[in-house]
Amino acid sequence: MPLTVRRAGPVALPAVLVALAAVASPAWARRVVIGRSVAGRAITAQVLGPDSARKVLLVGCIHGNECAGDAILAVLARLRVRSGVQLWLVAELNPDGAAADTRQNAHGVDLNRNFPFQWQPVSDPTYYSGPRPLSEPETRAAVRLIGAVKPAVTVWYHQHMALVDIAGGDRGIARRYAHLAGLPATCLPFLPGTATGWENHTFPGSTSFVVELPPGRVGRASLARHLRAISGLERGERVGSRSSCSG
Repeated sequence: MPLTVRRAGPVALPAVLVALAAVASPAWARRVVIGRSVAGRAITAQVLGPDSARKVLLVGCIHGNECAGDAILAVLARLRVRSGVQLWLVAELNPDGAAADTRQNAHGVDLNRNFPFQWQPVSDPTYYSGPRPLSEPETRAAVRLIGAVKPAVTVWYHQHMALVDIAGGDRGIARRYAHLAGLPATCLPFLPGTATGWENHTFPGSTSFVVELPPGRVGRASLARHLRAISGLERGERVGSRSSCSG
């Protein structure tokens, strides 16, 4: 499916967050339709800043009942973009699930078990993997986007464990995010068919990790910490070992 583009209108920057804005203003902002859901809803990415060598992708909601990350992306979209970085923001990868307040998409599939790396059939309805890898249009849209953009870092927001899973890619990058966001950094057990597992395997040298937000909405203080953590990603900050879970 070709990517279609529409321009994003200007949005006022909240005064309380002015100090968090980076130095350089984006040359432009645009919205890209990257695919359609099972029910035909558009899946869009907001692109901030001109084409740059360093790209950062953030996905606010892959499970439709775990969408607190959308609030982080909504504010991030109003901030200035750092020079030399392009941001790609996908608020709703699972718009049907978000509309129904369900973890799964409209086919009852857990999209985070539907990616092709070490996919396994899972029949549990909570984590149903789909009949085959990439069976779902939402998963295929994500794979196309990541293959085209090749982000240096991708953050997938989930809930409700209140931690950062640093199990894949450069663990120092994810660990730095965790420190700045005020969340513990840990390596969760491997799960088949996940977005991060596929991305880290398919694109060596990139880093894809999960931020598990706490239950409920993101408060103002927590929001500010996550925005600082994203700013650290833009700058390429890292801390500790690239390969060790313990530091």
